[in-house]
Amino acid sequence: MTKDKPSEIFICNCNNTEHQLVIHYDPEEYKEVYLHVHLNKHKFFKRLWYGIRYIFGYTSRFGDWEEFIFKQEDADRLRTIADHLDPH
Repeated sequence: MTKDKPSEIFICNCNNTEHQLVIHYDPEEYKEVYLHVHLNKHKFFKRLWYGIRYIFGYTSRFGDWEEFIFKQEDADRLRTIADHLDPH
């Protein structure tokens, strides 16, 4: 992203930097928001096991990441992003 396009980085309330969301959007051109989620790290054989299960059609209803707890001070930044998506 360039300097003139906003990016927001949210760190979980637990302060673990592995629990982060990065949000990019362009306020001038598109009513879209791109969200990047940092997934859990696993050892090689666990990732291999997940890959084999995925090949055979298994999907977890919970996904493969933990949780994210927003902080109260994130509310204004989230409102700005929600306003960007508002069609009115």
